Amino acid sequence: MEKNHKHLIFNATVSKPLTDEESCKSWLIKLVELIDMNILIPPVAKYCDTAGNEGVTGTVVIETSHCSIHIWHKEQVPYIKMDIYSCKDFDEKKVFDYVNETMSTVSAGYMLVDRNGIIPMWKSMSSLATT
Repeated sequence: MEKNHKHLIFNATVSKPLTDEESCKSWLIKLVELIDMNILIPPVAKYCDTAGNEGVTGTVVIETSHCSIHIWHKEQVPYIKMDIYSCKDFDEKKVFDYVNETMSTVSAGYMLVDRNGIIPMWKSMSSLATT
């Protein structure tokens, strides 16, 4: 049986970004639980204080690949860029809802890539915006 090889690429502006390493690692652990995956290597997060690039980056290796997030919290409009790649299927709506619940999505867009060969399409997600 052929595996899914699903790759979610997700960008969002948020009003309540994560700002430190520990909250990022905890966030990733909960994300993995929500999408019904298992951690292979625990989350790692690092804060970057380079001017113009301030923010936290985190990644976790799951049994079926990885999840990563990059958060720029000092921008006038904070934003995140993240991806989840897995050969096990997962519900991307759970990811969108989790980001919205924890970081208050302002605007968002995503791309789902079937790494088995289907051409991806970028999708705007104005319906995720909170007011």
